Amino acid sequence: MDTILVVDDDRLFLTLVRDELEKAGFGVAAAETVAEAKEILRKQPVHLVIMDVVMPETDGLELLPHFKREHPEVPVIVVSGRASYLTGVQAMRQGAVDFLRKPLNFEELIHSVTTALQQSREVVPGPSQLAQIARLQTSSLELANMIRWDTLGEFLKDNAALFQRVIDLVASVLEVEIVSLMQVREPEGVLRIAYAKGLDPEVQQRASCAVGEGIAGWVAQTGEPLLIRDLSKDPTFGKKERNPRYRTDSLMSVPLKVNGKVVGVMNANNKVTGGAFDEHDISVFTIISCIVSLSLATTQLFEQLSASVDELAVTNARLARANLELEARLRELRALKGKSA
Repeated sequence: MDTILVVDDDRLFLTLVRDELEKAGFGVAAAETVAEAKEILRKQPVHLVIMDVVMPETDGLELLPHFKREHPEVPVIVVSGRASYLTGVQAMRQGAVDFLRKPLNFEELIHSVTTALQQSREVVPGPSQLAQIARLQTSSLELANMIRWDTLGEFLKDNAALFQRVIDLVASVLEVEIVSLMQVREPEGVLRIAYAKGLDPEVQQRASCAVGEGIAGWVAQTGEPLLIRDLSKDPTFGKKERNPRYRTDSLMSVPLKVNGKVVGVMNANNKVTGGAFDEHDISVFTIISCIVSLSLATTQLFEQLSASVDELAVTNARLARANLELEARLRELRALKGKSA
């Protein structure tokens, strides 16, 4: 049960708000002073604070920044019967999630509390998510260090090491056993595995699907990330029997885009913990897909530039030969002219 701390020097207001919040299923702690509020926060977990900005002993707007520094994870709803609209704007700028005027509309209050609690759960990462972000940061720096100006040409010509390292990054950051990067082969429009981790080489070589078919094909066709928490219950792709290589029924698939066009798909399966992927996982996976897309775009650009350079070299060679032939012809003409003279 979520606990709401209500801070106000008006006892009648405290009683009315307590009754309404308890009817809505929340636990309530009440404080008439800032000192009482601090003591409650020290002794028990609080998930949200409702605070009047006008208190006898202090200015709520001065207290709010200090409170947010000490308890950044706890959302604050500011209320007042005498403050102006500008006071509400200032409160929001200092960290409040909402500003309500007294007398309160209790239906509006419950909606505000519910929304604030839901958003706080979505925004504040847990320990495992923080660890995931730390792994992403470390791995990204490793990738950045792989790219050096003095070896960029050779690196772009043979970029398999980069993409294989990206696959390892995904496996490490998301803590998964199987990751694959599939590229769209033109003109047939078929997805084939280019790089993978946790798959047998034979499977990598054999696996393919047409754009628009299956999970990876759907992602390639729509260009939208896909999170499936339980494949056995999914209404679109649900399967009663799990492939033996997959330990869990949860998976993720994200598109790789270059110049607005899907050029590939990355897939992640078998979370090490055995649990299901969540919204945080798909967000991180999508971020990584953007990095991979940029790498693919850079590779394509380098290939185009290399082709242009090669073509220019061939053209220069032809011009050089033509120039030599022209000079030889001119010498012959001069020689003939000299004889005739």
